[in-house]
Amino acid sequence: MKNELTTPLSGTPYYVNTGIIKAIDLNGYRFSVGEISYERFDDQNFQYIISPFWDLITYLPVEIFQGIPGINLTLKKEHYYRVNMTPAFIRIRTPSPSREDLWDLLEEVHLDYYDRFEWLLRSEKRCGDDNLIVVRKRPPRSFDNTSDLNDIQPGDQLNLNKMYDVSTKNSELIYSIYRALMSGAKIYIRSELRFLTQPERESMLYLLREMLEYNDHYSVIRQKEGIRLAKAKGKYHGRKRIPVDPLLLKRTEHEFRQGQLSEKDAMNVLNIHSRSTFYRRLKEVAPV
Repeated sequence: MKNELTTPLSGTPYYVNTGIIKAIDLNGYRFSVGEISYERFDDQNFQYIISPFWDLITYLPVEIFQGIPGINLTLKKEHYYRVNMTPAFIRIRTPSPSREDLWDLLEEVHLDYYDRFEWLLRSEKRCGDDNLIVVRKRPPRSFDNTSDLNDIQPGDQLNLNKMYDVSTKNSELIYSIYRALMSGAKIYIRSELRFLTQPERESMLYLLREMLEYNDHYSVIRQKEGIRLAKAKGKYHGRKRIPVDPLLLKRTEHEFRQGQLSEKDAMNVLNIHSRSTFYRRLKEVAPV
């Protein structure tokens, strides 16, 4: 049976707005995981199109990317359509038309009309349940250094003399090369007068991902061994709980839930630097 909610509309849209979905790791680094477009048609129909970047998602660890809410990625589709409906991915991170402070939120991003998708592109808001944001897709650009890896989008060009130019610190070199490859940009090697080939990218990404996972695994083992030895010497008492004023926590929780504070601002107010700790403390005030 034909499903009208997932069957793409025919014809040419009169309005198109497109963003790049990015996952953010614990260090604040951004990884492009897909593209999302909003299209409107003359007959008042509209559709959203979500297109995962499968060539990048394949090499992302689950700690960084757990999927796109409302989208069944196990189907491995090139495009997912949501016709005449707002997909869950958009709905859970944008204000509804009935929200009391709606016009205040629109004014914050200099919007004088209600457009959920445009608001999301201007605000780059995250949902409390995931680490995804949406940034506006722009025309392709050329980059001559890696200081802007967070801003690079698939289709851009990254020019390097050598692959190791991505970082001057040995401790950051592996992850920096990984991020450059995962940016989705075409990588031009000046010293060889050529672009990095897709088979080369895939081989390097596979190897780098394995190295990063090994490093993470080994770090956990070393940490556990250190804790075990400290306990044996009676020197380990666990990590100290971050002190937070109860009244400040309650007020911040209320302002955050009402959209008056962003996640980042709320964490700064409470002097909490971990998202998991932040949401644990919020549950102490208002369990969900």
